[in-house]
Amino acid sequence: MQIGNCTYCHKDALVIHRKYSGEFLCKDCFVNSIEKNINKTISKYQMLNPRDNIVVAISGGKDSLTLLYNLIKIQEQNYQSKPLIALSIDEGIANYRNRSIKSARDFCKKYGVKHKIITFREKIGKPLDEIVSLKKNTDNYQNACNYCATLRRRLLNDGAKDLGADVLAMGHNLTDIAETFLMNILFKRFHLLSNQYIFKRADNNVHKFFIKRISPLMRIPEEEIFLYSNLKNLNHYPSHCPYREKDPILRKRVLDFIQDCKKYSPEIEFNLFNGFLEISELLYHQHEQKYYNSCEVCGYPCGNTKICLYCTYKKEFKA
Repeated sequence: MQIGNCTYCHKDALVIHRKYSGEFLCKDCFVNSIEKNINKTISKYQMLNPRDNIVVAISGGKDSLTLLYNLIKIQEQNYQSKPLIALSIDEGIANYRNRSIKSARDFCKKYGVKHKIITFREKIGKPLDEIVSLKKNTDNYQNACNYCATLRRRLLNDGAKDLGADVLAMGHNLTDIAETFLMNILFKRFHLLSNQYIFKRADNNVHKFFIKRISPLMRIPEEEIFLYSNLKNLNHYPSHCPYREKDPILRKRVLDFIQDCKKYSPEIEFNLFNGFLEISELLYHQHEQKYYNSCEVCGYPCGNTKICLYCTYKKEFKA
């Protein structure tokens, strides 16, 4: 931040320089720009209907609290909108998740939002720390993030279904989208990109299992959400997951690569995002839709296997 003139209100003030656009924004104009971005994203990509039951996935971090705060504001402006429900997953990560969920709980209490917490121990039989300890020295050990992603994704979906959700709102930001897109390209996961096309046709067979997911923050860089949440005093929990920091996961390396590229091309995340939109649409229309088995345990689609990965993990970790 530096002293200068705001591009929009022309006040001489402490301003934020957006390198990717060349704008200088004072505090008020910056905050307004973030909130307008969220509203426009919801409208442009047809994310919500006025009578939707919305469940918001919250961790207590900057992204999820920024999302919930703005959805509260949007719902207050809509006549007869249904109350938001917040949903947290407690994976069982010592000295981390209990603290971030406290931030989530305090936020929901402050704004009068119903808050549901689901734990790995309750649903899986073991917290993530115990799962990692159990698998750490085995031949088929995967990083903690691999186990967590599969289990957490299903628990969020099933938790939202149990709460009667039409929509599950996620706090994924522009940096997350760019990072995931580049990883899918690197691993040639074209079927995933095809399935992520935003305007894909509704499939009733899939819809009965999976709640519609939306990401209203997907056009906002991570550092801007961090700044916004601080300017709005949202009291988010500031630390990242310790497993992401210490495990040698490729996702972290891809993020480091993107951050390095931004030093020379500040617009790189937007280029990746636009590439994601174009390529996912092309793949969706050109790729033949594959047949998927149904899991013999839970009935969910599970690719070419007989039992889905979630049920495989659940059986192993409950043993």
